[in-house]
Amino acid sequence: MKNKHVLKVGVAAVAFAMGGYAQAGPEVTITFKNNSDTNAVYDVVGSSAYSYAEANPKPKPDALARQSDVYRVKGAQSPDVTTVVFQYKMGAKICKFKTSYVKLPSRGGTVPKWNKSEQSLGGARCEARITGTNFATHDWTVEFSMK
Repeated sequence: MKNKHVLKVGVAAVAFAMGGYAQAGPEVTITFKNNSDTNAVYDVVGSSAYSYAEANPKPKPDALARQSDVYRVKGAQSPDVTTVVFQYKMGAKICKFKTSYVKLPSRGGTVPKWNKSEQSLGGARCEARITGTNFATHDWTVEFSMK
Protein backbone atom coordinates (compact mmCIF):
# COMPACT_ATOMS: atom_id res chain seq x y z
CA MET A 1 0.00 0.00 0.00
CA LYS A 2 2.82 2.36 0.91
CA ASN A 3 4.60 1.72 -2.40
CA LYS A 4 1.43 2.64 -4.35
CA HIS A 5 1.28 5.98 -2.51
CA VAL A 6 4.93 6.71 -3.25
CA LEU A 7 4.41 5.81 -6.91
CA LYS A 8 1.36 8.11 -7.17
CA VAL A 9 3.28 10.99 -5.59
CA GLY A 10 6.20 10.38 -7.97
CA VAL A 11 3.96 10.31 -11.04
CA ALA A 12 2.19 13.48 -9.88
CA ALA A 13 5.51 15.25 -9.35
CA VAL A 14 6.74 14.31 -12.83
CA ALA A 15 3.42 15.37 -14.40
CA PHE A 16 3.56 18.69 -12.54
CA ALA A 17 7.14 19.31 -13.64
CA MET A 18 6.39 18.41 -17.25
CA GLY A 19 3.24 20.54 -17.18
CA GLY A 20 5.33 23.54 -16.14
CA TYR A 21 7.84 22.78 -18.87
CA ALA A 22 5.13 22.53 -21.51
CA GLN A 23 3.82 25.94 -20.44
CA ALA A 24 6.99 27.76 -21.48
CA GLY A 25 6.55 30.54 -24.00
CA PRO A 26 8.51 31.12 -27.20
CA GLU A 27 12.24 31.77 -27.08
CA VAL A 28 13.86 34.98 -28.26
CA THR A 29 17.46 35.11 -29.48
CA ILE A 30 18.95 38.52 -28.70
CA THR A 31 21.99 40.06 -30.33
CA PHE A 32 23.29 43.15 -28.55
CA LYS A 33 25.57 45.20 -30.81
CA ASN A 34 27.85 47.80 -29.27
CA ASN A 35 28.36 50.19 -32.20
CA SER A 36 30.46 52.57 -30.13
CA ASP A 37 34.16 53.01 -29.46
CA THR A 38 33.38 52.69 -25.72
CA ASN A 39 32.56 49.54 -23.74
CA ALA A 40 28.92 49.14 -22.71
CA VAL A 41 28.02 47.80 -19.28
CA TYR A 42 25.08 45.44 -18.87
CA ASP A 43 22.97 46.93 -16.08
CA VAL A 44 20.69 44.62 -14.08
CA VAL A 45 17.86 46.82 -12.84
CA GLY A 46 14.65 45.69 -11.18
CA SER A 47 12.68 45.39 -14.40
CA SER A 48 15.36 43.30 -16.12
CA ALA A 49 16.31 40.99 -13.25
CA TYR A 50 13.80 38.35 -14.39
CA SER A 51 15.04 38.51 -17.99
CA TYR A 52 18.62 38.15 -16.79
CA ALA A 53 17.71 35.13 -14.64
CA GLU A 54 16.09 33.40 -17.63
CA ALA A 55 18.89 34.24 -20.12
CA ASN A 56 21.09 31.46 -21.50
CA PRO A 57 23.92 32.15 -21.65
CA LYS A 58 23.91 35.20 -19.39
CA PRO A 59 24.69 38.54 -21.04
CA LYS A 60 28.33 39.53 -20.67
CA PRO A 61 28.86 42.17 -17.95
CA ASP A 62 30.78 44.30 -20.47
CA ALA A 63 30.04 44.47 -24.18
CA LEU A 64 33.34 45.51 -25.69
CA ALA A 65 33.53 48.38 -28.17
CA ARG A 66 32.44 47.35 -31.69
CA GLN A 67 31.54 43.82 -30.50
CA SER A 68 28.33 41.81 -30.13
CA ASP A 69 26.86 39.53 -27.48
CA VAL A 70 24.25 36.84 -28.20
CA TYR A 71 21.95 35.17 -25.67
CA ARG A 72 18.50 33.57 -25.54
CA VAL A 73 15.53 33.99 -23.21
CA LYS A 74 12.55 31.63 -23.02
CA GLY A 75 9.26 32.77 -21.53
CA ALA A 76 8.77 30.68 -18.41
CA GLN A 77 5.43 32.02 -17.18
CA SER A 78 2.97 31.24 -19.98
CA PRO A 79 2.86 29.64 -23.44
CA ASP A 80 1.11 32.80 -24.66
CA VAL A 81 3.53 35.48 -23.41
CA THR A 82 7.27 36.15 -23.38
CA THR A 83 8.58 39.53 -22.21
CA VAL A 84 12.25 40.48 -22.10
CA VAL A 85 13.75 43.72 -20.73
CA PHE A 86 17.47 44.65 -20.77
CA GLN A 87 19.44 47.81 -20.06
CA TYR A 88 22.95 48.88 -21.04
CA LYS A 89 25.02 51.91 -19.96
CA MET A 90 27.97 53.85 -21.36
CA GLY A 91 28.74 56.49 -18.76
CA ALA A 92 25.66 58.78 -18.70
CA LYS A 93 24.20 57.14 -21.83
CA ILE A 94 21.53 54.51 -21.17
CA CYS A 95 19.61 52.22 -23.53
CA LYS A 96 16.54 50.40 -22.25
CA PHE A 97 15.41 47.60 -24.55
CA LYS A 98 12.22 45.56 -24.50
CA THR A 99 10.88 42.82 -26.73
CA SER A 100 7.80 40.69 -26.25
CA TYR A 101 5.57 38.06 -27.74
CA VAL A 102 1.87 37.70 -27.03
CA LYS A 103 -0.76 35.42 -28.51
CA LEU A 104 -3.91 37.51 -28.96
CA PRO A 105 -7.45 36.12 -29.23
CA SER A 106 -9.24 36.64 -32.54
CA ARG A 107 -12.34 35.34 -34.29
CA GLY A 108 -10.40 32.48 -35.88
CA GLY A 109 -8.50 31.45 -32.73
CA THR A 110 -5.34 33.30 -31.74
CA VAL A 111 -2.88 35.55 -33.55
CA PRO A 112 0.81 35.87 -32.59
CA LYS A 113 2.27 39.36 -32.19
CA TRP A 114 5.92 40.29 -31.69
CA ASN A 115 6.90 43.70 -30.28
CA LYS A 116 10.10 45.62 -29.68
CA SER A 117 10.97 49.01 -28.22
CA GLU A 118 13.92 51.05 -27.09
CA GLN A 119 14.35 54.07 -24.86
CA SER A 120 17.37 56.35 -25.25
CA LEU A 121 18.59 58.40 -22.29
CA GLY A 122 21.57 60.72 -21.75
CA GLY A 123 22.33 61.18 -25.44
CA ALA A 124 22.46 57.48 -26.27
CA ARG A 125 21.38 56.24 -29.69
CA CYS A 126 19.48 52.99 -29.26
CA GLU A 127 17.75 50.79 -31.80
CA ALA A 128 15.69 47.59 -31.56
CA ARG A 129 14.86 45.51 -34.66
CA ILE A 130 13.03 42.21 -34.98
CA THR A 131 15.17 40.32 -37.49
CA GLY A 132 13.26 37.05 -37.75
CA THR A 133 10.19 35.10 -36.65
CA ASN A 134 9.41 31.40 -36.75
CA PHE A 135 5.68 31.03 -37.39
CA ALA A 136 5.69 27.34 -36.43
CA THR A 137 7.28 27.73 -32.96
CA HIS A 138 6.72 31.50 -32.51
CA ASP A 139 10.41 31.87 -31.52
CA TRP A 140 11.96 35.10 -32.79
CA THR A 141 15.22 37.00 -33.08
CA VAL A 142 15.85 40.62 -32.20
CA GLU A 143 18.82 42.92 -32.51
CA PHE A 144 19.48 45.64 -29.92
CA SER A 145 22.16 48.19 -30.82
CA MET A 146 23.70 51.09 -28.91
CA LYS A 147 25.92 53.99 -29.82
